[in-house]
Amino acid sequence: MRSTFSGLNTMVSGIQAHQLALDTVGQNLSNDSTEGYSRQSVNLVATKALDQSTLYGTSYVGTGVNAASITRARDIFADKHYWNENSTKSYYEERQNNYTTIEDIFNDSQINSEDVGLKSSINDFWSSWQELSTAASDNDTRINVRDMAITMTDKIKDMASKVQSQITSNYGQLQADVTDVNKITDQILSLNKNIVQLEANGGMANDLRDQRDKLVDDLSKYVKTDVIIQSDGSYTVNSNGSTLVDGKSKITLSLQAENNSEYGITDYNLIFKETGTIYNPADGEMKAVQDNVAENKSYIDKLADYSAFFLTTFNAQHKEGYGIDGANNGAGSTDINFFGDTTNTYNWVDDKNSLAEGYEKAYVEKTDSTGSIEKLRGINLINELSVNKKITAEGGTDYIAAKGANKTTDADGKTYYTDASGNKVDYADRIPTKNGTADEADGSNAVTLSTLFNTSLNEAAISDTVRNAAGQVLDANGNVIKQSSTGNSSLNDYYADAMAVLGTASATTDDNVTKMTSIVTQVDNSRQSISGVNWNEELTNMIKFQQGYSACTRVLTTMDEMLDKLINSTGTVGR
Repeated sequence: MRSTFSGLNTMVSGIQAHQLALDTVGQNLSNDSTEGYSRQSVNLVATKALDQSTLYGTSYVGTGVNAASITRARDIFADKHYWNENSTKSYYEERQNNYTTIEDIFNDSQINSEDVGLKSSINDFWSSWQELSTAASDNDTRINVRDMAITMTDKIKDMASKVQSQITSNYGQLQADVTDVNKITDQILSLNKNIVQLEANGGMANDLRDQRDKLVDDLSKYVKTDVIIQSDGSYTVNSNGSTLVDGKSKITLSLQAENNSEYGITDYNLIFKETGTIYNPADGEMKAVQDNVAENKSYIDKLADYSAFFLTTFNAQHKEGYGIDGANNGAGSTDINFFGDTTNTYNWVDDKNSLAEGYEKAYVEKTDSTGSIEKLRGINLINELSVNKKITAEGGTDYIAAKGANKTTDADGKTYYTDASGNKVDYADRIPTKNGTADEADGSNAVTLSTLFNTSLNEAAISDTVRNAAGQVLDANGNVIKQSSTGNSSLNDYYADAMAVLGTASATTDDNVTKMTSIVTQVDNSRQSISGVNWNEELTNMIKFQQGYSACTRVLTTMDEMLDKLINSTGTVGR
C-alpha cells in the first residue's frame, strides 16, 4: 500500500533525475572543444511500482525515476576504421617527408641560373671529353677534363654524405617514435587497470575511456593498431600479430644498434626489449621510417653504381689509350687508370644471374699490385672514386689518354688491334694511332670515352677487355647474361631512369597522402557524428530537462499544499 507521502518521493526522484540530466548536458557543452571527448547521456528508467487496490483488483502505481547509468556515445567499429586508416595516412606522410629531402639531394634544376645537380656535373665531364677529342694536345682542355672530373666525384661523394645524414635522421625519428610509443602503452596500461577497478561495481568510467581511446588514436599514427575489448572493460592492443599492451602488462620497444660498414652508418633493429625478437610495425610512421632507410640505401647504391661505371668501364677504356707524356719511346704512357690508384685494377662482378654460383650482391673487385683483392660496395665504392693522383699532380694531365690505339672491327663485330702496318697484334702489343712525337694526339680514345656516356655497352665500340672489366658477359648468340653496374644502359640513361623512378614514386606518394587525408577526414567526421557534441541537440535537451525539472517542482509544491491542508486544517470545523 502506498504511503501518504509517496507522491513527494516520486517528484523528488524526478527533480534529481532531471538535475542529473542537466548536469550531463553542461558536461557535454563544457567539453565541446576537448579532443577525444565523447558525448555523454543519462539513461533514465522507471522505479519499481507499488501495489494499489482498485475497483477491478490490484493495479500498479509508479514511484518515480532513477538514473540507470551515464554512458558515452561511441562506435568501436568506427574507431577501428579510423585507427586503420590513420596508420596508412601517417605512413605516406612520413614517406612524403623523406622524398622531399631525397629530391632536394638529387635536384637537377637550376639555382640562380646555375645547374647544381649531379646530372649537370656528369654532362660537364662528358662535354670536356668531347672538347678534348678535337683538341687532344691542348693543355687547357686537358686541365678542364681533370677539373670537371674532380667536380663530379666531389658531387657524388657529397650526395652520398647527404643521404647518409638523411638515414641518420631517419633513425633519430625512429628513436623518438619508440619513446613516444612506450609512453603511450604505459598510459594505456595504467588506464586499463583504473578502468577495470572503477567499473568493477557496474559503473562506466567514461572520461578514462575517452582518454584511453585518444591514446589509441595517437598510437595508430606510429604502428598498425588493432584493439580487442575484454569483458572487464580493458583493451588488448595488438600490432601485426604482437600484443603491445593488455589489462595486466605491456611490452617495451627498443632499438638494437648494428654497425653497417657497407653504408658507413649505424643501423638499428626494432625489437621487443623483453624478448629480443624483431618487431615489424607493418604500417604507420615507424614502418615508413624503416622503408625510408631501405630506400635511401638504394640511392647510395645508385651512386655506387655510377662510381663503379667510372672505376671499371671508363677506366678500362682510358687504359686503352695513350697520354702525351713522352714515355713508351715517345708514344706516351698507357694502362693508366683515370680514377683510383694507378696500380689497381677494377672489375665489376655480378653473380645475380648465375644460380649455379649462388647469389652475392654485386661489387667492384679491386686488385692491388700485390694481388690482394677487396670487394667494394656502397659507400666504400663511392669513396674509392677519385681522380688518379698521378693525373692531379703537377703536369699530370699529360697522362690523360686521349690518344687511341690502332684497331679495327672484323665481320663479326669483334674489335682487334693492329700495328703500324695493319697487322693484327695482341692487346698488350697495341700501338697508338699516330706514331711519332709525344705532344701529338689524335683524340680517338677521347671520342670513345665520350660515347660511353650516351651509348649502351651493347652498342658501344669497345673491346672485350673493356667489356670484361665492365662485367658484361654475352652468350654465344650475343645475348647479355651478366650485366654491368649500369645494367648495360648508357650512364645517362641509367641516371635518367633512376631519377624517373624517384619522381614517379614521389608523385605517387603525394597522391596517396592526398587520398588518405580525405579518407581519414571522412572517417573521423563519421565518428564525430556519433560521439561529437551537437550544440543544437544539447540545447534542445537542456530545455527539455529544465522544463521537466520545473514541472516536477510545480507538482511537488501542489502536493505540499494538499498535505498541508490535510495535516493542519483537518478537524478544525466548528471551532
